[in-house]
Amino acid sequence: MIDLSEPLTFNERQLFEIVLRGPNPSRATISEATGLTPTTVSRLVSRFVELGIFAEKAERSGGLGQPRKNLTVRPGQVYTVGVNFMRGRFDLAVVDLAGTIVWVDTVEIEQITMDTIAELTAERVEAALKARNISRRRLVGAGFSLPGGFSEDGEVLLAHESFPELDQRALGSDFTKALGFGCSFDTDGACAALGEFLYGCGSGYDTFFFVHIGHGVGGGAIINGKLYRGAHGNASKPGVLFPYDQPRPSGQDLVEFLKREGFAITDIADLAEMPVTAEPAIEVWLDRAAEQLADLGRFVTAFLDPEAIVIGGRLPDRFNSCLIERLSGIELPGPSRHLPNAPFRASHLGPSSGVLGAASLPVFERFFTGAHASAGNPYRNGRRAV
Repeated sequence: MIDLSEPLTFNERQLFEIVLRGPNPSRATISEATGLTPTTVSRLVSRFVELGIFAEKAERSGGLGQPRKNLTVRPGQVYTVGVNFMRGRFDLAVVDLAGTIVWVDTVEIEQITMDTIAELTAERVEAALKARNISRRRLVGAGFSLPGGFSEDGEVLLAHESFPELDQRALGSDFTKALGFGCSFDTDGACAALGEFLYGCGSGYDTFFFVHIGHGVGGGAIINGKLYRGAHGNASKPGVLFPYDQPRPSGQDLVEFLKREGFAITDIADLAEMPVTAEPAIEVWLDRAAEQLADLGRFVTAFLDPEAIVIGGRLPDRFNSCLIERLSGIELPGPSRHLPNAPFRASHLGPSSGVLGAASLPVFERFFTGAHASAGNPYRNGRRAV
């Protein structure tokens, strides 16, 4: 029977992190990567294989001796819930530890308040667990991707202007009481960065920056395998480079631009079904947004020296790809002599990136070394992980 009620040790977190990031490591690979003895690795692996969380499959090499066994995450054993907000609705998904979305639901809601969201989330989670025959003991928590930032104590949401009903609200007690299990909260950009780190193109990097194009221009930074949140959870806000009263490379800016061009569009979600006649206007916006993002890339490179800068968020995948194509043709001087700017990459997580990123938050906090209790870690006292 799976029992993950006890906190994992640092060594156990090392094991989970390597297996989750893959691809299919062997016990020898894990021992070499972590510095743990083969005996310790075997003991840890055996425990989680017995619990049914990991599986080992022999690699057929045709050579002599014992075949190497590769370790994988068994799907359908451990789950998280991800919740992502938009205007007039929120999306909710149940995701297993392998990154497979086993249930996704869109909840239309006229007035987004903390009480109604908590109530509706609890209702939909219960329906999802029942429909998929999932025991609550297999849930490690729920992650909420939030539009905005946090107060100085890191507890109160300072919501985006599109969500006034969520502004100045403490989050933990309402949701934990309604759902009956632990809830974690972070910004859209931070959650999206984690989603890329665990399940997207960021999985190949230890240090990268994520640009989240949604209602605004958000971001998230993974530095040496850790999500960098800053002192109050408000790090990685690239939108500060683009004043609200001027054109910005944001999804809401694109919506307003298309409105001025005479097209009937009310939300970023409508971009997936724009008429062909909108293409010339979209091309104009993409050209301008790419120039702005290229400048942003210079700043990010100078401050963080990332392996890559990933573009994603709420825009349809083709928009991300078009931006990357344009960015590849823009040549700007690097942050210093002989130093190139970090390359841009497009997210390919698609329309589920929001809920997948939110669901990644409890996975990161529960299983990764970057969230392990230690001095200087903003989650050392369970902050926002109620």
